[in-house]
Amino acid sequence: MPKNWSLVLLVLISTPLFWACNRIPIVREFSNDQAQATDPKPDKVLQAFESIPGTPYLVANIAQVKAGKSRVSSSEFYSRKGGGIANLVFLDSGSLESHSLFDTNQYTIVEAKQYSLDEPASNPEAKKIKKTARFVYQVLKQDTNGDKYLDSRDHRTIAISDAFGKQYVEVLTDISQLFNLQPLTGNRLLVVYVKNGTKMASLLDLNQRKIVQTKDLTKLGDDVE
Repeated sequence: MPKNWSLVLLVLISTPLFWACNRIPIVREFSNDQAQATDPKPDKVLQAFESIPGTPYLVANIAQVKAGKSRVSSSEFYSRKGGGIANLVFLDSGSLESHSLFDTNQYTIVEAKQYSLDEPASNPEAKKIKKTARFVYQVLKQDTNGDKYLDSRDHRTIAISDAFGKQYVEVLTDISQLFNLQPLTGNRLLVVYVKNGTKMASLLDLNQRKIVQTKDLTKLGDDVE
């Protein structure tokens, strides 16, 4: 994996494992009478903004409020435990424009990784700068197993946006199991996964934010689940 487009920032919930995200309860809808009577308190909080390397932008989590929150932070990685990430908020430090990634806070973001792109550099020093150009997200959007929670047992979506969280495109949906998500040379991303009961591999083009090739995995035999 080339150093000049390796991951710069990793947003995880609960643990570093892809399949260990927190169980986030599904919010029930109330009638008007019920809503007026209960007046529920906010159950999410905006966390600290952090710079997106090589850009004028910053990003912050909207996290589910939960006891036992803790934070581990460095220049390339941060993780917040205890509450799931429901949304991201992007801020332009120049214009002060801001926006949320989603127009709802009812999803769960399992992971958001930042990537630079392989581009010709005018000088050797420019090649050393890790400039974020793309976010790649893993998002849980629906309670697909009907247990009233959004967690790793639900199907996930893989999406790509630019460094400001704009031009958001969902490139893979309804993934029931993820085996690998690996950056390759040439601004490509390899994804190995299960969809509709079929084990598959796809190549994603980070620059164009689209699938460029998909093939089924080889037959593994009836004794392999």
